[in-house]
Amino acid sequence: MNAPQQGEFDFAAAGRPVGLTAWQEARRQAARAVAEKLGLPLDQNVEARLSDGVVLRGRLRLREETLFLEHVDTANVELAIGRATFRHSEIEACVRIE
Repeated sequence: MNAPQQGEFDFAAAGRPVGLTAWQEARRQAARAVAEKLGLPLDQNVEARLSDGVVLRGRLRLREETLFLEHVDTANVELAIGRATFRHSEIEACVRIE
């Protein structure tokens, strides 16, 4: 009786990302889409002025890593700069700084 042969993986043939690389690229695209929806420069250094007068400087990010970025509620999304957290609706002004 012949044992079935195991197929070989052809890692170089595809020419398009597979596995982890494809997932990471999909996450980057989803993060860009969320940033575009919010109108904010996520993962960039910013100066943000909140409605209560507080001014924060640092890298703007989502407060929590979200598994499905496509389902982020942009009205209630929580953001963070450093250890300070706030809602999108609390931002009065936000500018990207170099």
